[in-house]
Amino acid sequence: MIVFRNATVIDGLGGPPITDAVVVVRGDRIESVGLEPCGVSGADVTIDLKGKYLLPGFIDAHIHLGGTDGFVYPGIGNRVETYDYLKHRFDTLRWGVTTVRSAGDYTPDIFSFRDEVNAGLHVSPRIVAAGRMIQARGGHPVYTVFGGNEGIAAGACVMVDESTDVASEVKKLVDEGADWVKAVICEVNKLDYPTRVPRLSGQVIKRVADAAHSFGKPCMIHVDNARHLREAAEAGADSIEHVFSVGASETDIDESLIELLVEKQIFVVPTVFSIKAHENPDGNMPLVYDVLLRQVGRFIKAGVKIGVGTDSSIPFVPVGESLHEELAQLVLCGMSPLEAILAATRGNAKLLGLDKEIGSVSPGFLADLVVVDGDPLRDISDTKNICYVVSNGRIVVDRI
Repeated sequence: MIVFRNATVIDGLGGPPITDAVVVVRGDRIESVGLEPCGVSGADVTIDLKGKYLLPGFIDAHIHLGGTDGFVYPGIGNRVETYDYLKHRFDTLRWGVTTVRSAGDYTPDIFSFRDEVNAGLHVSPRIVAAGRMIQARGGHPVYTVFGGNEGIAAGACVMVDESTDVASEVKKLVDEGADWVKAVICEVNKLDYPTRVPRLSGQVIKRVADAAHSFGKPCMIHVDNARHLREAAEAGADSIEHVFSVGASETDIDESLIELLVEKQIFVVPTVFSIKAHENPDGNMPLVYDVLLRQVGRFIKAGVKIGVGTDSSIPFVPVGESLHEELAQLVLCGMSPLEAILAATRGNAKLLGLDKEIGSVSPGFLADLVVVDGDPLRDISDTKNICYVVSNGRIVVDRI
């Protein structure tokens, strides 16, 4: 049993912080949150937080656990090559990220590892996984950023075209263990801009989403521009990744599309920091970062559900730390610091269908907690000042 005293608690429910609170963790669950430790006895560990802020563990809704943030090819590895994702899982926890959604990794590796994590066999963030990404033959990402690597094509992607029995391919993913089904809309090779590559048609995208839903799985769709965003929304996406990417030439978003996103309650995961990190003012691609800030700001004002994801494990976007950079970007887009924190905790838990288990400092919830020094409601960068991280009731980071 762990008892945290004198905490200032941001509980993830949207109310004002609870000052001088006592949070009791017993086993892997939060037992109580209150002003007095009523009935508390026999604590194994008692920690006086002296007013430090205690928050729910952060959730990254878009990560590639087998990827790399350096220029290393082939760019994504299996569990053997990555030593069971060792660096990335420790980096996520080090930065207070206690749950991740893998948005494309090797199978069966990511599923077998996820199951072992759930069984308590590894120190790791909780994993929700899409597994292999559905992409166009000859298209992104295998034949762009992964350089045509045959191992990645077979282990981390599914190649389809108009003649493919999409429902059968989706069923294979579900049978492998996919929590989500991911499809990719992309038609420009950003490593050889503006060379075009094959893309999944709108009809194929709809077949993917329909098949995912028929097997009881949600569908996430990667988009590169505003036209793709509409296609994904109309096809039935449950979450849309990126809004638009570096070099996008179509960035105008009309009010009817925003209304559609709100009406269908579709989550948009804009990965703003990854766009900022990759934009090159001296390059030959159109600059989109400032436009992206404005468009995401419009989404926020209109009530579009915003997921917090980083696309980390790509160059310049390190695992864990980038979650905090994304929070800062969302504040620049118009969120308050509290709204950004809620989006990365309670909101992302809803996106992943885990809001009855994680995302809140509440009795009965799994004890995924982060303690930070400073006031993140005043300055969102204070989320980086991590003192403790608790994952499944265990202290996995102690910097005091």
